[in-house]
Amino acid sequence: MTSTTPQPHDAIFKGLLGKPEHARSVLRELVPAAVAEAIDWLSLTSVPGNFVDLELGQQYTDLLFSACWLDGSELLAYFLFEHQSAPPKKRDGPMAYRLLRYQVRIWEQWLGQNPEARTLPMIIPVVMYHGQAPWSDPRLFGDVLAVPPAVRSAVEPYLVQFRYLLNDLSAISDDELRARAMTAVAKLVCLCLKHARTSPDFLAILSRWMDVVREVARAPNGLAALAQVLCYILQVSEHVERTELHALLARELGPQAEEAIVTAGQRLIEEGRQLGREESRQTLQALLLQQLRQRFGNQVDSATERRVTEAPIAQLENWFRRVLSASTLGELFAH
Repeated sequence: MTSTTPQPHDAIFKGLLGKPEHARSVLRELVPAAVAEAIDWLSLTSVPGNFVDLELGQQYTDLLFSACWLDGSELLAYFLFEHQSAPPKKRDGPMAYRLLRYQVRIWEQWLGQNPEARTLPMIIPVVMYHGQAPWSDPRLFGDVLAVPPAVRSAVEPYLVQFRYLLNDLSAISDDELRARAMTAVAKLVCLCLKHARTSPDFLAILSRWMDVVREVARAPNGLAALAQVLCYILQVSEHVERTELHALLARELGPQAEEAIVTAGQRLIEEGRQLGREESRQTLQALLLQQLRQRFGNQVDSATERRVTEAPIAQLENWFRRVLSASTLGELFAH
């Protein structure tokens, strides 16, 4: 996923399911049983998932985890865990293609750290989908390749082939979701991803899950997790009023709800400030690049664009004030 500013779905997905104790409970439910039994799930570790490509810009995988095999195998197993709130956009290409690019970058980084290796670690790609439209993107990479049917069987041995695991929350009943062997936090996050954005009766749904909410509140760091969930609900739902949510949680949780709601409110304010700063920075970047191209034409190359996009807002403001008086790019950037 290419991203410059955190979105509510990203925040709750990465902020809570990005924690190994919750991620392992989800992944163990989704992978084939033979894999689930062969992995040392207590060894599951979050791995930085960002890989820089100067042509493609900054590419971010949602979540990446590594784990050891129970048989003591030297190579780790990797789990690439993505989420989608809507079907893939045409400009981004098929999901299978995007996952292949992420996997290649993971292997490239791994080979850079293990230059003598002659085998590669396994990567299982998993997509959690919580959109309204049915998922229709091909799950098998071979299906995105334009191959005439008459020759497919002959060329298949020479084509890249992999399938990704799809966890389509809209295709799973709430009862099935509740019955999964996942942490209470993971269950609540999945429920919110599934319903909070679109269900007019979300508060009624949430009230039926109060046993799970109470379990979240009682868990270690549970109130912080609950605050993040409340923050997400208030950001994405058009049908939930803060006062109604407050009343439901105060009735069901008592004084604990107050702390969670206050924390959620503070988080909302801070995220709003951060989003506002980032939007201002992006606007200033666009205006500055426009001015630079008008003044210096082809001298504004990819290195100049990268320098502008990576600059903090204070630096952008300084350059913007001097862009009309500077006679050359070098003079502009020299100060």
